[in-house]
Amino acid sequence: MNKLLIIFALLVVLLLIWIATRPAAPKPFAADYQRALDAHPGDQAAIDAGLKNFEAVYGNLTDPDIGKRVADLYADPMYFNDSLKTFESRQRLIDYMKATADMLEDSSVEIEQVLRDGNDVFVRWRMEFSSSALGREIKSESIGMTHLRFDENGKIVLHQDFWDSAAGLYRHLPVVGYALKKIDQNMDE
Repeated sequence: MNKLLIIFALLVVLLLIWIATRPAAPKPFAADYQRALDAHPGDQAAIDAGLKNFEAVYGNLTDPDIGKRVADLYADPMYFNDSLKTFESRQRLIDYMKATADMLEDSSVEIEQVLRDGNDVFVRWRMEFSSSALGREIKSESIGMTHLRFDENGKIVLHQDFWDSAAGLYRHLPVVGYALKKIDQNMDE
């Protein structure tokens, strides 16, 4: 039992170290999103080309060329928030996407619906990925919506994801997933 507690404590410490070393999403989220909407009005001229590129890039985040593909997809400056991180620098986004790709064994995003309203594009999607953490295989399926705006060249100037990252990601992590499961069980009682 003591050995199990030591392993659990070590995992918690490692998780806290990992969280502490990740760049935090700026707060408050709603105000940042509104500022981005005001700063990046978008353009309708190349929405079709931009959407085609968006689907190609997110269709396979494990592509060895993901850094170049992300660089070609996003303008600089731009606003990106995936509910985990927020970036306004394309280079920081490229670094983040490369690090994400390195953690994934497989990934796919299937576009299920696209809605357009002027310069605004809303993409409903289904994402699947597989990875591993602490020797445990993780397979996740999630749904979400992305609000996009493109510039006159079809590059993304605004990318705001709306999805449940707790269900899609955190529930599959050792320790954190267990804690979330226990919280759900307690709320159900």
